Amino acid sequence: MPNRRGAMNACLPISLPETLAGESFIRTLSELGLASCAPGSKRWWRSVAELGTPLILSDGSGESLVTFIWRDPAGERALSDLHQVYIEVSGHTPHPGRSPTLMQRYRNTDVWFWQTQLPDDWQSSYRILPARIHELPPRQSGFRSPSDYALAVRNWWMLLAGTRGCSDPLNLIPPHTDGWGQPLSALQLPFADVPLSEQSLMARPLPARGKLHHWRWYNSLGANERDVWLYRSGLADSQQPLPLVILLDGQHWAADAGFFATLDQMTARHELPAAVYLLIDAVDADTRSRELACSPEFWLTLQQELLPQAQRLQPFSDDPQKTVIAGQHFGGLAALYAALNWPQRFGAVLSQSGAFWWPDVNEVAVNGCLCKDVKAAGGRRYNMKVELQTGSAEKQLNPLNQAMYKALQAAGARIEYHQYSGGHDWLCWRSGLFKGLKNLLA
Repeated sequence: MPNRRGAMNACLPISLPETLAGESFIRTLSELGLASCAPGSKRWWRSVAELGTPLILSDGSGESLVTFIWRDPAGERALSDLHQVYIEVSGHTPHPGRSPTLMQRYRNTDVWFWQTQLPDDWQSSYRILPARIHELPPRQSGFRSPSDYALAVRNWWMLLAGTRGCSDPLNLIPPHTDGWGQPLSALQLPFADVPLSEQSLMARPLPARGKLHHWRWYNSLGANERDVWLYRSGLADSQQPLPLVILLDGQHWAADAGFFATLDQMTARHELPAAVYLLIDAVDADTRSRELACSPEFWLTLQQELLPQAQRLQPFSDDPQKTVIAGQHFGGLAALYAALNWPQRFGAVLSQSGAFWWPDVNEVAVNGCLCKDVKAAGGRRYNMKVELQTGSAEKQLNPLNQAMYKALQAAGARIEYHQYSGGHDWLCWRSGLFKGLKNLLA
């Protein structure tokens, strides 16, 4: 029986000719039992809503045909002021600053669609961006250089994403957000590696049952202030010191409706031990790139100021082997940096899509700064647990993380490296975070 959710295409920004695309679209509808009434009719939209989008057709070859569908809120072509509708599938469509991907309107109806092939185990976020004529990208003529034009296109896309980007209202999975709160929808193909507890809670988020503290932390060395959350999972009468999990980019996880409930459910199932989770807000992009890029000041003040504050609210273990730091990209870099430099306090690391190119984005795979530090340690052995994760679509980060894996393995770290089917994506990191914590806290 065909599956019903979907994903997208990483080809050129041009679409198939309208006639060919329309024929493929109708064949898909026919195979899914959606061709008995006219596309765009009220009855047809009711059927699509019941099935949920994107539509997924798996043919047993290891790939699925994914069909995205979006309804023009203004109605059919003659009534609408929309000139184009763009779609972005994380890790799959080309970077929109180079070649944005277009959906197509089906004939003169209110139906916009786009189709692509993806691996059956693919998972990613996506969003839809409708544009009126004054919201189209700038024309290349009139710019002095290609770099000026590229910057203009990038600024156009960021503005469009911020003002017009939307989740898919017909997706049966509740929407989520990116790192800065922009709405996204989830695409999870039939064999995507998603924990069962996460699947159920994404479909029906439950309230958290643990104890949550929230306060503002003033960082005296960084001279800034931010939100901090402290969450205890499991029963309150635990006699053993609880593990501590430090989550960088904590504002993202704190805003995730089902995040704490998933921790609760995994703890109740004994997939995770009862633990204390410290979520630290990144403040903004500039602060994030400064503090998480191997900043000794950030980690010193965290140990001197923040951890004592958190300890007074909810006691936790100071054993480095029971202290996990988890982060994404710059956060993954920062997590490993902290464990390498303060091993007496931090002994476990979950690095997701670690930015091991730092400080030079053009650095070759074996020469990232942290990787060189590990290799130059003169035979030092690292008593730490590390899990590195990257996506199959992260072509630049994969060799960097593989080089770090080999360097840490040679230095005695207990290390695992996992690659998932997806890209640089909070949805993938969410699934990987739960699986990584399960491994590191075992």
